[in-house]
Amino acid sequence: MDKFVENQLIPKYNYGQGRRPNPEWQRLQRQAQRLKKKGLLVEAHIARRLMQQVPSLDPLDPNYRRLRYIRYADDWLIGFSGPHQEAEDIKREIGTFLREHLKLELSETKTLISHARTEAARFLGYDIVVLNNNQKLDRRGHRSINGQIGLRVPPDVVKSKCARFLLHGKPIHRAELVHDSVFSIVTASAGISGDCRVLSIGL
Repeated sequence: MDKFVENQLIPKYNYGQGRRPNPEWQRLQRQAQRLKKKGLLVEAHIARRLMQQVPSLDPLDPNYRRLRYIRYADDWLIGFSGPHQEAEDIKREIGTFLREHLKLELSETKTLISHARTEAARFLGYDIVVLNNNQKLDRRGHRSINGQIGLRVPPDVVKSKCARFLLHGKPIHRAELVHDSVFSIVTASAGISGDCRVLSIGL
């Protein structure tokens, strides 16, 4: 499946150097500049605020597509920048490949298509989302996180991890660890024995 995605799907659904500018964003930018030149600062500020509510690049650019793929054992995730119908086509192509070449059936209940700006995709215990916050600006006043991928720990996962430390919803001590050293408690909790090393992975 990895080779199928790499050799067929990615070349087919990856094209375009970058998205074209969004015409609506450009219109509001020109309007804000004209108002500022006329000395209408309040109106120019309003136009800039409106400008920050729309994408600066065209999200529907027909000449731009991106497909990203990751797999861990039998869990896999595809990130696709493009229309919903093409996402359906990708799902169908993968289903056909699995059935014809690997004699496997794609689970319709587990293989979901979700819009990453409005729905989270669960993968290996994390919720994968696309960040969107028009108020988060950098030092230049530009939106700084929109379109970036975010990892969130789902509330139900946090609740399940905390459950073994609670009794009737309140924190309790673990009697079996009372006489242990801090080091042995930490290593036991982390499932580590012997050397303890930290691996930093940049995403």
